[in-house]
Amino acid sequence: MIVQGRLRQRSYETKEGEKRTVYEVEADEIGASLRNASTKVTRAARTTAAKPAAGGEADPWARQGSGAYTDEPPF
Repeated sequence: MIVQGRLRQRSYETKEGEKRTVYEVEADEIGASLRNASTKVTRAARTTAAKPAAGGEADPWARQGSGAYTDEPPF
């Protein structure tokens, strides 16, 4: 896999007073590595709205703002 984005470093202090540092990747694009493979690229047709999934609900990955970056510690 190939990831394009930003590597972020955050430091924080736990409730017990321990100092911690975390590294996070904020990914813009993710794709397969073509180091040992080949592919043919075709352009997908663009749609204006998320189509309902088999269960009748809209695709949760299509929603804007879900999984947004926060400054909260990862616990």
